[in-house]
Amino acid sequence: MNTSILDQTTTPIFDVAIIGAGLSGSLCAHLLAQSGQSVCVIEKSRGSGGRAGSKRLENEISCDLGTPYILAKHPDTLALFQPLTQDHIIAPWQQGNDQEGKAFVGVPKMSTLTRHWLEAATLVTNTRIHHLDQLNNDSEQPTWLLRDDKYKPVVIAKSLIIATPAQQAASLLATHDKLAVPLLRANRACENYESQWAMWLETEPCDLGALIEPKGSPIKRMIKDNHKPMRPLENVDRWVIQTDPSWTKQHLDTDKGWIADALLQAFSEITEHRVLKHGDPHRWFLSRFTEHKANRPFVWSPEHQVGLIGDWLCQGDAEGALLSAMSLTKHLKDLKNLKDLKDLN
Repeated sequence: MNTSILDQTTTPIFDVAIIGAGLSGSLCAHLLAQSGQSVCVIEKSRGSGGRAGSKRLENEISCDLGTPYILAKHPDTLALFQPLTQDHIIAPWQQGNDQEGKAFVGVPKMSTLTRHWLEAATLVTNTRIHHLDQLNNDSEQPTWLLRDDKYKPVVIAKSLIIATPAQQAASLLATHDKLAVPLLRANRACENYESQWAMWLETEPCDLGALIEPKGSPIKRMIKDNHKPMRPLENVDRWVIQTDPSWTKQHLDTDKGWIADALLQAFSEITEHRVLKHGDPHRWFLSRFTEHKANRPFVWSPEHQVGLIGDWLCQGDAEGALLSAMSLTKHLKDLKNLKDLKDLN
């Protein structure tokens, strides 16, 4: 993985540019790079992971403030995870299992998974793509010029894949008048999302379970982050608490100090344990999507060489993000094989 802020005096050219280094964008980059294509991934944050990213606290300690684990139910996901488990990129987490699937976590943190998938790609961080320009409009193979929020060119690519939440995808697609069809798909999904507050805190070690889902509380889920597989042993329990979507909706714009006090009180009432230390609440505005169902779990516009992937196109969860990426890359491979067959004939 080559991480950089690209020199604006030259604009590098790639086969594929992917906007977003979350689960779907990172896996898509990995699969396309495996097929021999040059891939550049552009990420607005300082690292990969997106909503499955990890927050660094202090002394190299981190916690999974976003997606705590991936629940794998589909055979394709389980097959994808088998070699990753053998290579200790991820590990099964029994506490997260349910009747439908098996839970997996990145080790030693969730963002390890996306960093692994991005090893063969060029990752451009701290760069927000703001505008899409199509070059060679009259040719059979147009290319895309991606510009940042200062309208400076970042990369040129033969194909473009947007791997962001629906709202961010819609904003990008709206910058080019020929992308009305994928824009319509993104716009339709924009209302189907949930927000969430998340916060980490520490207590003395206790015998409570590593995954607790309270009822009738502002807290939807409490996870002992340092009790996940292959995490460093510590003399505290580090929890990540995530809020109920309905409660979050009522307090979406409430002051962070009030949110922290409310969550600390709710946590203490549930666990009867004193909080030793805690971080500031983090608002995941686009935390989770309800699947916007259609015939396929991705969007591909062959005339413009533009695609959309993400959880909002498939299941609305972390596994859905992976299935969306796998489905698009398989579709592109099938198209290439069909083209090669026609060329032979």
